[in-house]
Amino acid sequence: MKKGRPIFWPLLLGATGIFISLALAGCSNRTQSAQPPVIPVMAGRAEVREMPLQVESVGNVLAYNSAVILPQVTGRVQQLHFREGQEVKAGDLLITIDPAPFVQKLAQAQALLSHDTDQANFAAASARRYETLFSQGAVSRQEYEQSTSSARALAATVQQAQAAVESARIDLNNCYIRSPIDGRTGAFLANLGALATVNATQLLVVNQIEPILVSFTVQEKELRNILAAQSKGPLKVTAILADQNSRVENGELTFVDNTVNTSAGVIQLKARFSNQGKELWPGQFVRVTLLLETQANALVVPVEAVNTGPKGNYLFVVKDDMTVEARPVKQNRVVGKTAVVEGNLNAGEIVVTDGQVNLRPGSKVSIKDSLVPAGAPTTGKQGGGAK
Repeated sequence: MKKGRPIFWPLLLGATGIFISLALAGCSNRTQSAQPPVIPVMAGRAEVREMPLQVESVGNVLAYNSAVILPQVTGRVQQLHFREGQEVKAGDLLITIDPAPFVQKLAQAQALLSHDTDQANFAAASARRYETLFSQGAVSRQEYEQSTSSARALAATVQQAQAAVESARIDLNNCYIRSPIDGRTGAFLANLGALATVNATQLLVVNQIEPILVSFTVQEKELRNILAAQSKGPLKVTAILADQNSRVENGELTFVDNTVNTSAGVIQLKARFSNQGKELWPGQFVRVTLLLETQANALVVPVEAVNTGPKGNYLFVVKDDMTVEARPVKQNRVVGKTAVVEGNLNAGEIVVTDGQVNLRPGSKVSIKDSLVPAGAPTTGKQGGGAK
């Protein structure tokens, strides 16, 4: 029995040591699992900038002037003097209606005028003779008055013939259709040789596109601010082409309608663009930005940082110890991807822009490397979020 004792005790002590080590390891694991997880987030900075106070809308491009060319005489289309899509000036010859019938009409009117003029001259001379004879008592008063009346009637006939000549001359001139405005021609809407009916057959549309107009509407609640800003000077308008994402920035507000559309609660505005580069074209839809003023020292954050809760807007601010704090803010407006805010927030503070759904006040976070602003604090080991 004494010889077996040295063997039993070492085995017992070894088993006890293993049990104690396992127990300590279990306690250590429970302590580690009790630590809150580090949540990976994206972040940006609060900044102070000059920010525009502006109104945004969707608009439609309109020709500055548009002339629908209708014939002023009925006749056959004889000749075209333009190419479709050509730039033309006011007074340029566009279309000729066959002038032959109107040349003949003018000649007839002129011949009739000559005939009536001769008769009127003869009647006037006769009236003068009868006046002399009446003063001498050689003719009766009735004969004298008849000659005078005949002279007056023939003089009126001459005036009528003169008007007919002038009308025929105008009709002949209207055979040569000229552009009433500077602009660009559209497609020819008739055919050579076709019969064009006076004031009925649409031949052509000429649009003036330099300058050009953009028509848009804004909510009636914006009207007071717009009128107040306009009283201080011209307001700038920018048009953005949706399909090309290009900006045309030389617009100026020129028209505010005098009536609010009661059914929609909007009011129509128009802006004038020089359009020298022809970026805008009649019929296009564009996004419109009307600049009212520029706000100095505006506090801004990335728009993704602003959240909405039961009590209004708030954002998560990353503190120096890499925990987050919820701060209530008031979002004044959004300009592009930037939100203008007011509240207990300082320029330079870091705000969470993505991953807020997993956060609570006091949550520990790590900022993803790819989105860390210059100089932002980071943890030594990044979270496991996707980059």
